[in-house]
Amino acid sequence: MPKRKTIKILSAVLLFFSLVTTEQVWNLSQVSLASPAGGFKVTRNTLDHLQREGLSKALTSMLSPMLGIIYPNRKDFLNALPIMLAPKDLEILFRYASTEQIKIHADEFSSDLNENAAVFRGNVKGVIPRENIELTTAKLRLISGKSSNFEKLIGEGGVQVKQWDREMRSDFAIYTQVDLEKQTPDTDSSATKKTRPPQKTLQLQGNVIMKATQGKVSSNTALLDLLHQHATLEGQNTSKEGRIRVEANLTELEKTDRPKDATSEEPANGEQTKVLLFASRAVLDNKKHQAMFEGKVEMERTPDNLYIRAGKISLLLGELQELLFIRAEQGVCFEQPGRVAKADQASFDEITQTILLESNAEVQSGKYHLQGSTINLYLDVNKGVAQGDNKAPIQMTILGEESPAIFTCR
Repeated sequence: MPKRKTIKILSAVLLFFSLVTTEQVWNLSQVSLASPAGGFKVTRNTLDHLQREGLSKALTSMLSPMLGIIYPNRKDFLNALPIMLAPKDLEILFRYASTEQIKIHADEFSSDLNENAAVFRGNVKGVIPRENIELTTAKLRLISGKSSNFEKLIGEGGVQVKQWDREMRSDFAIYTQVDLEKQTPDTDSSATKKTRPPQKTLQLQGNVIMKATQGKVSSNTALLDLLHQHATLEGQNTSKEGRIRVEANLTELEKTDRPKDATSEEPANGEQTKVLLFASRAVLDNKKHQAMFEGKVEMERTPDNLYIRAGKISLLLGELQELLFIRAEQGVCFEQPGRVAKADQASFDEITQTILLESNAEVQSGKYHLQGSTINLYLDVNKGVAQGDNKAPIQMTILGEESPAIFTCR
């Protein structure tokens, strides 16, 4: 593997600042700073971005042999391409494979050599080309590590972040990049030096709002791992106003992530499937197509009016972001029109259209009250079928026509 030739963003800045005093401020009509775009590197994120730009999955998969390899210049990168690309597609590939790190535009900036930092003020815009991210804020602080390939951008005073059709806002934002080379074992020692793995994270703090055509999320903090497509959200407290709020349009999610050559099926009744969810904490893993919510979780889905309350709810999505499975744990209670149920755990299978209640299961449906250690139901309330087995019999009580609800979920 050719040795990477990287030049930090700040190294060029400090070279220029070395002839001036610390904290000198320049008032200019426009300051523009960018790292050189000498090398190229294809990552999994690069392939994802290419598909979002319209290149087929079959075409981008042919670039897999290049994953993780650093090419020091455009010529070497072109020679290594295993396929011929149209000029338009090639320019898109250059954009997302370029090792150019960050571009910054601002009205003024100052430097602090003691802290290896530069501060940009006034109409500040930071651009991260490889991730198609634009960061706009009133003040941006750029910090570089002294002994490692480390960069940190700190935005404050109201931050707006855009990527594709997504828009994020918060009071503060911190973008961190650690892109260290792999180290070999020390020749004088059997131990291998420990180094931090490559990182690219975006941390949002305070009044976080994330919007897209597929929905909206609000939280107190959000930590986005750009390399691993992983996000962790935290609420401010356990109150309804302080918890994370997620509004998702599952129908739009399926449309957005469906391949361009796939046929689009609209809901038969014209109604779109939407979810409103509250939780104290959430962990979202795009690569695994999983989402986990915990801490006083409430989830409501329409148009089927399914309401679930639990200590923890996990969602499993398919390749096209369609909902496949819901797992609820810790004091589960759910309601549907004409039915209310509770158990220690509950599983909702969207493929088989069934519900499995486990441990201390209890269901009230119309005039029937069911109890058992395990109860199977259909998602369709009208089918009204409950099943047990010899090891887990169901006790059924017939209630009077005017009997009040034995329990409710909200």
